[in-house]
Amino acid sequence: MEAGSQAKAQKMLTIKEVSQWLGVSRHTLRFWEKELGGIIVPIRTEGGQRRYTLDHLLLIKEIKRLKKQGFSLVDIKENFSQNNNTPHDNSDTNKIDLLANQIADIVKSAISNFLKHEENHT
Repeated sequence: MEAGSQAKAQKMLTIKEVSQWLGVSRHTLRFWEKELGGIIVPIRTEGGQRRYTLDHLLLIKEIKRLKKQGFSLVDIKENFSQNNNTPHDNSDTNKIDLLANQIADIVKSAISNFLKHEENHT
């Protein structure tokens, strides 16, 4: 299926939009695409421009989370390869795992902020 017909099926985002939404530079997105070899595979328009789907966003958020936890790109690539969690693996279980990790990060951040707030008021 070509990028044009896929765009009709679901919202496609440009690299600029993904960069702004996720707080990851365009350079970093291109670097991760290259270094993770096959883990992030954006759809290309006829003109060669990258287009990202919701699945790509979830994947990039997970990579960003793992990087924040100190994992190297080599570790991340190995982890995704072992678990077969590639953009082509759209199983509900993988999406649920990604969402659960994101929720856990939000909860941790909220608790941390709450505890800092409490310390400042005691």
